[in-house]
Amino acid sequence: MAEVVQLAKEKKKEEASGAKPRALWSGSLRMGLVNIPVKAVSLTRDNRIHFRMLHKSCKTPISLKRFCQEGDEVPFGDIVYGYPLERNKYVILDKKEIEAAKPESSDAINLDRFVNFFQIDPHYFEKTYLLLPNKSEASYSLLRKVMEKTGKAAIGRMTLSSAERIVLVHYYQDALVATTLRYSDEVLDPDRFGDLKDLPEPGKRELDLAEEIVDRLSGDIDLKAYKDEYKERIEAMVRSKMSDTVVAPEKKKARPAAKSLMDALRMTAESLQQ
Repeated sequence: MAEVVQLAKEKKKEEASGAKPRALWSGSLRMGLVNIPVKAVSLTRDNRIHFRMLHKSCKTPISLKRFCQEGDEVPFGDIVYGYPLERNKYVILDKKEIEAAKPESSDAINLDRFVNFFQIDPHYFEKTYLLLPNKSEASYSLLRKVMEKTGKAAIGRMTLSSAERIVLVHYYQDALVATTLRYSDEVLDPDRFGDLKDLPEPGKRELDLAEEIVDRLSGDIDLKAYKDEYKERIEAMVRSKMSDTVVAPEKKKARPAAKSLMDALRMTAESLQQ
């Protein structure tokens, strides 16, 4: 039980310390001749549950080794990189050739064009970084205010980990953030899938019931209402195991099966009227 209390104390201490994430990139936003030094930190964090694989008998962590398909263990120095052409056929590139093709490291984001933020398809959004002023409070504040007032965002390029990405700089909660975007060929076109062709047209009664359900379930979004229940259940099991009182997670009650789509719509609509 003492270990559980100590674990809780350490977690509260870590949260109270307010440790700031380290800067992942530093450089400048450039708008013509205007130069705004900034540093970037990750705006998001991964709070999902992660497990470590252990050896069952001795409980020590598992280390993964590299083996070729011939069954030989391969030291890192003997690894080359193959560009796949077809099955089991590759063009071999060495590390120096790959390095030569990488973009030159850049410490600047040139704001090429200002665009309407809401015209950007969110499926292109990749990862967002919080931009902080780096001894550039006045110019940072000016750009932040202009973006807030106009609702505009700026498109440019950003070099991260030797990879050049499209980046969207925009206003977010009294700050400037940079969101990397996927390239156009990284987002699939749904038209490629034949499964979407010749779908049946819904009947009027089905459509009316579906619209009724949507109307009754409509409201303002509140993401704080959604919690990682899997994480909470795992953490509860860990605490119970540490205190030697194992608590099994409750099983969810099965929903009654519907005989047809119309039946499912009707039952759902009726349940929302209660």
